[in-house]
Amino acid sequence: MLRSRVVTFVAGVILLHASVFGQQAVPGAAAPAKEHDHAELGPHHGNLVEIGKEEYHAEIVLNEEKKQMFVYLLDKEVKGYIAIDAPFVAVNLLMNGKPVQIKLKAAPQPVDQKGFSSCFGAVSPELMDALHHPKSDPKLAMKIRNKSYSVKIAHDHDHAGHDHAAPVKKK
Repeated sequence: MLRSRVVTFVAGVILLHASVFGQQAVPGAAAPAKEHDHAELGPHHGNLVEIGKEEYHAEIVLNEEKKQMFVYLLDKEVKGYIAIDAPFVAVNLLMNGKPVQIKLKAAPQPVDQKGFSSCFGAVSPELMDALHHPKSDPKLAMKIRNKSYSVKIAHDHDHAGHDHAAPVKKK
């Protein structure tokens, strides 16, 4: 009973946020994952990936039109940001069968301590195109609290109605 009230409240907050900022709410965004105690989507409506044995999470936010990728580092419960002392995090992948590293530069948020960042991003048409190729095998690499992590990035969205060679058109 309490859980359904919490889910209803969170869904209402998301819908309010979406209406205030002119964004469409993502159905099911507030529903907790069946095997986890956190939402399936991050606070910016991006896909979540586990870091370590669910020690942390990374929210992957893609803007296909602008060819941008942002990564937000989040805590175990996906309730708070984890800021790290790093100028970038890396995406390691294969392009045309060759290993490539693309750096996502630190983009500190107002909540981050000076010299630290919980957000990293880049504009990269090559990265965005590579994420659509099944053989690119993209992995996010970073160091959090002196421990190195490498996390597979899964590109997950409905492919119907658009061509990956062209920007996605919003209706």
